[in-house]
Amino acid sequence: MAMQPQHWILVLVAGIFVIELLTGRHRKVHRPRDIAIMLSVIASSQITRVGMAWLTATVIGLLIPAGKGLLAGAPVWAGFIGLLLVAEFCQYWIHRWAHDSKRHPLLHGMHRTHHSAPYVNVTLMYRTNLVWPLIHSYTWCAALGLYLGMPAATAAFYLTIMAWNALTHSDWRWDDAIIARVPGGGRLTRAMELIFVTPRIHHTHHGYGKDGKTYRNFCTMLSFYDRLFGTLHVPEGRPWRYGLPGGEHHWARQLLYPLVPLGEAKRR
Repeated sequence: MAMQPQHWILVLVAGIFVIELLTGRHRKVHRPRDIAIMLSVIASSQITRVGMAWLTATVIGLLIPAGKGLLAGAPVWAGFIGLLLVAEFCQYWIHRWAHDSKRHPLLHGMHRTHHSAPYVNVTLMYRTNLVWPLIHSYTWCAALGLYLGMPAATAAFYLTIMAWNALTHSDWRWDDAIIARVPGGGRLTRAMELIFVTPRIHHTHHGYGKDGKTYRNFCTMLSFYDRLFGTLHVPEGRPWRYGLPGGEHHWARQLLYPLVPLGEAKRR
């Protein structure tokens, strides 16, 4: 039986996790509440995946009833590029709105779960609010691609975007390695960053203080949307601190908001 795309992502994340573990990147990093959030997300996703598939298929079928299989004859490369461009554009704006606590407090409350950890490594892939997949554009774009009759393009899109997400969350900074060890690595990395997000671009999005910009760098893979809309920040080094300044809400409330109120943030 062929592996599903999400299983390949689990394999990649596990591989990166082992590399981080062997190089000491997880030593004295994770707190009990961090582990509780990640294990809850991993366990619940096995249950909610079926419900999400049913919900997205039903909603998309109601919105475009004549679209089923409409693009079945499209080339795989065209479907892949189309899904990637649309998903990243939508995610850029959803992600940007989720960092505006005044105008979009509901989105902000859900997304802050991902940012409340005082570290960045590949485990952040599974540090999310349980309701957030309902908002995520990749969920809906993948469902749309399948509905339109592009299973191969959809699988390629989903694997690519989630793999890139894992690589840019990793505490193993491969862009730093290119800059330090490859002749002309700095120029090569800057050229790459004209189009693609690198770990340093995404890490600064999780930080605050010097070279920390939580209100910049909203794309997952395609940095040119941030460049286009004026929110790109390429840092000089690592952020002064990771996470969110101030207090942190109870881990279960972070998981379940807005089904339960966040309550008061407490300093620990």
